[in-house]
Amino acid sequence: MQRIIGDPKFLLESNASYEMGSLDGKDWNSPEVSNAIQKISPELPHLEPLLVSFFKGASETWKRFTSEFAPGGLIDEATMEERELAWMPATNDVNEGALGSFRVLLCRQPQLTQQGYNALSMFFRNDTEAFMKAKFTEKEDHSFLRSEAHEMKGDEKKKKLEYVDHSEARAKHQAATRMKTKERREKDAEWATEIRINLKRTTFADLKGPALKKQLKIFKLAGAPNLKKINTSTKVDDIKKALMDSVKLHKQGEWC
Repeated sequence: MQRIIGDPKFLLESNASYEMGSLDGKDWNSPEVSNAIQKISPELPHLEPLLVSFFKGASETWKRFTSEFAPGGLIDEATMEERELAWMPATNDVNEGALGSFRVLLCRQPQLTQQGYNALSMFFRNDTEAFMKAKFTEKEDHSFLRSEAHEMKGDEKKKKLEYVDHSEARAKHQAATRMKTKERREKDAEWATEIRINLKRTTFADLKGPALKKQLKIFKLAGAPNLKKINTSTKVDDIKKALMDSVKLHKQGEWC
């Protein structure tokens, strides 16, 4: 790091290589990125000072990181059992951000509501405790807070009931949809038994109107594979051609 701070050309020169610029002497993780940066670096006047500034900060930080592993330190002298007991993830990514904090807190307090979590977050973020100690009166303010908290519980109960009602309404809607689908399929199956499928390609040229649409529907119900994008709004000539193709595919044994 000190070498790069003293001479950033180890990384930025057009002939800079991973042997010159990497700590372990191994190839870059993304050679394409390194090559692209080297090509455009002459057009980026602030790149070199930014790179130096970055490495200056990193060198200070790495001193703190690596001091934990110094000979004679806690990690160096710890037993294998102690190291296993002290294990933790290398990063804190799973807990970063509000969503991660919410997830962790719910693991500890599964009964916590969304409203309760929001109130806790605002309490700690706004340093509300210090404000309460400085400004609150024992009777009026605390009494008011208790009444607000009581009302909030009622709101949470109402919200839970709304969730239940929504889930029930959704389940009823899905059941009704399934029933309609079942009835439509049964009706289509009954209707299909009354109409004979036409497997003669030459006869489609004379069909039109309802008769042609009926054949299209019966072919679809029968499973003709080439009619997925064909419907009653399709041009008549295209429907006829598609039906003739269906007959051809049927004779070739691709569907039955």
